[in-house]
Amino acid sequence: MWVDLNPVTADVEPGGEATVAITVRNTGDIVEEYHLQATGDPGQWAVVEPQTLRLYPGTTGTAQLTFTPPRSSEAQAGPQPYAVKITPREDRENTFAIEGILRVAEFADLRAELVPSTTRGWHRGRVRLAVDNYSNVATSAAVATTSNNTNLHIDIRTPALRLQPGRAQFSKFAVRPGRLLWFGVKARHQYNITITPSGLGQPVSLQGTYLQSALLPRWLQRLLMFFAAAAAAVLALWFGIHPSFASSTQASPQPSATGPQVIVIQPTPSAPASSPSPSPSPTPAPKPTSSSSGAPPAPTSGATTPPPPPASSSKPAAPPPPSTSKPLTTAQIKTTNILNYAANASVDLYNDHFTDGQQVEIWPTLHNNDQTWTVWLYAGTGIGDYNLVIQSNDQPDSAGTKVLQADPGNNANVTISDDWGGVAGLKAHLVADYQQWSLTSVPGNGTYGVLKNKQTGTCLAGKGNQQWLTMAPCNTGDQNQWFWLFAL
Repeated sequence: MWVDLNPVTADVEPGGEATVAITVRNTGDIVEEYHLQATGDPGQWAVVEPQTLRLYPGTTGTAQLTFTPPRSSEAQAGPQPYAVKITPREDRENTFAIEGILRVAEFADLRAELVPSTTRGWHRGRVRLAVDNYSNVATSAAVATTSNNTNLHIDIRTPALRLQPGRAQFSKFAVRPGRLLWFGVKARHQYNITITPSGLGQPVSLQGTYLQSALLPRWLQRLLMFFAAAAAAVLALWFGIHPSFASSTQASPQPSATGPQVIVIQPTPSAPASSPSPSPSPTPAPKPTSSSSGAPPAPTSGATTPPPPPASSSKPAAPPPPSTSKPLTTAQIKTTNILNYAANASVDLYNDHFTDGQQVEIWPTLHNNDQTWTVWLYAGTGIGDYNLVIQSNDQPDSAGTKVLQADPGNNANVTISDDWGGVAGLKAHLVADYQQWSLTSVPGNGTYGVLKNKQTGTCLAGKGNQQWLTMAPCNTGDQNQWFWLFAL
C-alpha cells in the first residue's frame, strides 16, 4: 500500500475551509478495501469523502479531506498536526498513518460589558468591566476612561488585562462625584470606557451612566422642616406657660418642726387686671378662732400630720416622662466574632485585606482581628425598632473606618466600605442605606437572627464554610441566614 497527501501543509481561515487530497495505491495482489479516518485535534473539524476506497491490485484511488474550523476560540491559531489513518479490510496488520500540518490563521473578536451600565449612589458607585476574548489567540488590552464631566472622577483598579482565548477578565473601577449633592433631584453623569487590544482587533468603547442621588431626599428635607417648626412651637408653648406657675402659686402653711416637712403648692385667685398682682406671702395662714363655727381645729405644735389642703388647692402636674418613640442614645457593642449557624464559622475579612470594596467571607472561628467587629445600634422611630451598622475592627490604627455593606455595584455581593465621616459619622448615624441592617429574631431561637439590608430589602446569607457572603431573599427558615452577632 502506498499513500500520499497533497498538500502536506494546508492553510485555513477560521470559519472557512481547506481541502487536502489523499491518494492510495493498492500494491498488493488481492482486491482490498481501505478505510480512511482523520485523527488529531484538527480531526474534529475534518470530513473524509469517501471514507472507504475499494481498489484492485495495482490501481489508485483518491479521497478528499476537508477541514472547516469554526470562527471561535476553540480553533486556536498556529500550526496543528494531524494524521490520516488508512486501515485495510483484509490485511489489518498493514495499517498505515500519514501525517500533515493544518495552519489556522489568527482572528480577533474582543467584547466587553459594564456591570451594571447604570450605577446609582450619593457618594460612590462601583462598576465591573467584563472583557471576553472570543479570539483564537491570546492578547493584551488597555483600559482607559474619558469623560467630559469635570465633576466626575473614575478610578480604574486594573488598567491592563491579559486575555487568554475563550476566557474573560474583569476590571473593577469606582465612579465618584467631585462634590456631594445635599438636596434636589438626581444628577446624571455620563462617562466612556475604552478597551484597546495590543494586537489584532479594533478598540471597544462602552458608555456608562452614574446617577447621583441627593444625600438628603426631598421628603426628608420637608420632614426636618416640619419637625423644626413643631419643636419651635413646643418650646414657645413651654416657655410661654411655665412662668405662670411661679406667679400664681403660694406656699401653704408649714407644720411645726416636730412633724414631717411637706410642701403643698396651691394657686391663688388672680387679681383684677387694673391692680398689680400681689407677691406670694411666705407667712403661714392664721389659726381660726372659736367663733368660726364648723371649721376644723388647727393642728397643735406636736401634731404629726399637716392639715389637709383646701379643696380648691392642687399641685402642678410633673413633666411627662420621655416618649418611648424618641430615638435612644447610640449604643456601641464590641463583639469577638459573628457566627453563622449553617457553616458553624465566623464572618471574616479575606486574607486580612482591609481595603475598600473587599468581599467578606465565612471562615473557621479564630478569634483574631479579621473576625472582630463592633455593632452600632440606632433606635428607630418605633418602639423596639433598631438599625444596625457593623464596623470592622481589623486594623483600628489605620486610616479610614470600614463597615459591612451590600455592594451597591452588585447587590448580591457583601463588602466592606468606608463610612461617611469615620467614627464621628458612626456616632452621628451618618451612614448610607447600603450599610444599615435590621435584625429579626429567628422563631424558637433566642440567640440567632436574620440581618436585613435597608437599601436592598434582602438578607445576609452564607454559602458555606470558606465561601463569600451573599445577599438573598429574606427567609427566617434558611439556616444560612442565621447569624449570632455576639458569639464567644
